[in-house]
Amino acid sequence: MKKFQYRLEPLLKLRKQLEDQKKRAVGELLSDINKQQQQALDMADQITRQSSTLRDQFASGTVDVQWISYYQGYVTNVRRSINTKIENVKHTQQKLHGARVELAEAAKQTKILEKLKENQLNTHTAELNKQETADLDEIATGKYCRKIEGWENG
Repeated sequence: MKKFQYRLEPLLKLRKQLEDQKKRAVGELLSDINKQQQQALDMADQITRQSSTLRDQFASGTVDVQWISYYQGYVTNVRRSINTKIENVKHTQQKLHGARVELAEAAKQTKILEKLKENQLNTHTAELNKQETADLDEIATGKYCRKIEGWENG
């Protein structure tokens, strides 16, 4: 009997490639979310550092009115940027949810073909074992018949 060959192997290979592509997309989105969150945290740290500088100036009595005006504008702009980052994260999380759904579907489709391949391989192996058993039985029967003929003739 011939070697096992899965007819849908090219389709299985394609499904695995699509699943890998979906995994990469999910990874990129997660990376983007982490990057955006870290940038927002860094911006919040900048506000904290500038606030500390302002407190130090108040404590030392060297407050510069122009610097306070700059500080208020700076804080407003940084907070606006932080809110933008937060909105970007929310939008990316929505995309991530969709990408995860697509990944789950791609994994499901791949798993179906892998299970089908496994079942067909098991069937093929069972047929091979059945054929091998039949061949061995035929050989044994032939030997037995020749042995019997040898006794009858001898």
